[in-house]
Amino acid sequence: MKNTVVARIRALVRRVFFWLPSASPSEEYRPEMGHDHALVMSVKQSHRLPTLRQIRYGIRVVLSTAERRVLLYSAIAFVITTAGALVFLVQERTIRVPVAGGSIREGVIGEPKYLNPLDAPANDVDRDIVSLVYSGLFRMNGTEAVPDLAESFAWSDDGKTLTVTLRADARFHNGDEVTADDVQYTIDAIQDPARTSPLAALFRGIKAIATDTHTIQIVQEQPDVTLLQTLTVGILPSRIWGDIPPANARLADLNIKPIGSGPYRFKSFTRDSRGFVRAFTLEKFDHWYGIMPYIKTVTFQFYPDRKQAEDALKADLIDALAFSSLLDGNKNSSLRWNRLNLELPQETIAFFNVKHKTLADEKIRRALAGTIDRQEIIDAWNGRATSVSGPYPFATASTTIITLDEGRALLDSAGWVLPEGGSVRVPKGSKAATATSTASNASTTEFELTVITSEQPELVAVAETLKRRWSLIGAKVSIEALSQEELLRRATRERTASVVLTNILLDQKQDLFPFWWSGQATDRGLNISNLTDRDVDAALEKTRTASTTDALNATRAEVEKVILRSTPAAFLVRPYASYLIAKKIHGVSEHLVVSRPADRFQDLLKWHVKSGWRWK
Repeated sequence: MKNTVVARIRALVRRVFFWLPSASPSEEYRPEMGHDHALVMSVKQSHRLPTLRQIRYGIRVVLSTAERRVLLYSAIAFVITTAGALVFLVQERTIRVPVAGGSIREGVIGEPKYLNPLDAPANDVDRDIVSLVYSGLFRMNGTEAVPDLAESFAWSDDGKTLTVTLRADARFHNGDEVTADDVQYTIDAIQDPARTSPLAALFRGIKAIATDTHTIQIVQEQPDVTLLQTLTVGILPSRIWGDIPPANARLADLNIKPIGSGPYRFKSFTRDSRGFVRAFTLEKFDHWYGIMPYIKTVTFQFYPDRKQAEDALKADLIDALAFSSLLDGNKNSSLRWNRLNLELPQETIAFFNVKHKTLADEKIRRALAGTIDRQEIIDAWNGRATSVSGPYPFATASTTIITLDEGRALLDSAGWVLPEGGSVRVPKGSKAATATSTASNASTTEFELTVITSEQPELVAVAETLKRRWSLIGAKVSIEALSQEELLRRATRERTASVVLTNILLDQKQDLFPFWWSGQATDRGLNISNLTDRDVDAALEKTRTASTTDALNATRAEVEKVILRSTPAAFLVRPYASYLIAKKIHGVSEHLVVSRPADRFQDLLKWHVKSGWRWK
């Protein structure tokens, strides 16, 4: 059978290239008179170009067997080379580009409540969805506010009035034009006491005036250059919301079927038998004024806890999940998902209680802060953090790093010494300082610190790192891991712990006022260090009255300087939040600087599922 097939292939090749008689008789090669006559006539007939039969006959007559074999190999090489050249040409002259289409499913912990920009800040789920459905006068690009609905803007000479010209091509999802009246209505609604918006404090002392269809003036009582960040709030369609009484606003259908002017519009949602929203789908708004996204639909799948959401991700029921640690220590997981590191304006900080008797001396606080190994803290965060050195997460202030011996010397000069044969410091001059430590004399005189932190595994690991480090300079450290609610109560109401270890997430203005102003060092205040410093208060006031970006940066540098001067805290690291995305979704960055978690979607316009070829 094999020989028969080979023989047939050989006969076919020889017929095509050499015009040899076939192994089996055929009409073409029968020795008939008519056939010979036709052959002679075809040879004698004149042609501008030789026919295929003439070429085949010429090869047969002119070339020897060896020459015909060389010609065959050359023809095969020519075909292969030509095909390779064509492939190379296509690769060099074409490029694979994203095309519209496809979908993404993100897992979210919780469920939506009020899908409108006035109430969304109270619920992270609402804020995520609102960031895609609504657009504001400005939007955040990293930590900077850039125009969105605003086509242009200008400040008055005194810095109190901002005049914004709206884009003429902006439309709400119902087709209505976005006008200055909509902007004025939105700001008035935020300030309406009956509306009880969590944004009301940000808009205190601000008045919006629509001067014409596309021009709005924002007037402030005092100049504030961070007003642009405030104006990133989504704009409501006044022609729809205006008919709803403020007291009934949270009961309106628009809270579950929102209408905004963002890149995505409401499509559908599903509820279970108990009334819980389980999925919420948005679709691309074809008449959006900005750069059109590639992803056609975005679906949010809601889960009651993180474990269920991570199980759904592992089962490919969802494509993305934020704030997950699935990739930590799992090499195989990196083959299924990309990780986008979200760099938020947050810090892991060890706040020293300056009113605590053990930490009242600044030398002691300097010894504790200076001897911390930042790399160990980063390792406790599984490498998902970067070192910081001051109260502003993205600033580059310098922190004084000292050796363990220098830290021990500082504690010695502060009156805390190591007793003979002991490992925990005691006050200089006490009995324990001159005698071997025993259980009876070390109970109340030892250099003892209590670190309270949340139950978050990374923070507990950081606390253990601090405990090991501080034990090397003679401190006895105990750790209490608490629920977030209990930690907040102990830190802001009891205020008895010597060290509070926690994460601080600043707002998009990066306003330090709540954490360092003296007026917040009271019951329920967020000044956890209990620092009361007139210079700090004065510098903080300047940040709120800065009228230019340069002035703001200068006042922030001053704030940083005066805070670091008294060492009220150890500023440790800026942790990254992980955002896991399936490999099928392309165009995802590795790092993204954002001012709030919902801003992770500011890069969504570049993401794509489908792609195609295009000539360069």
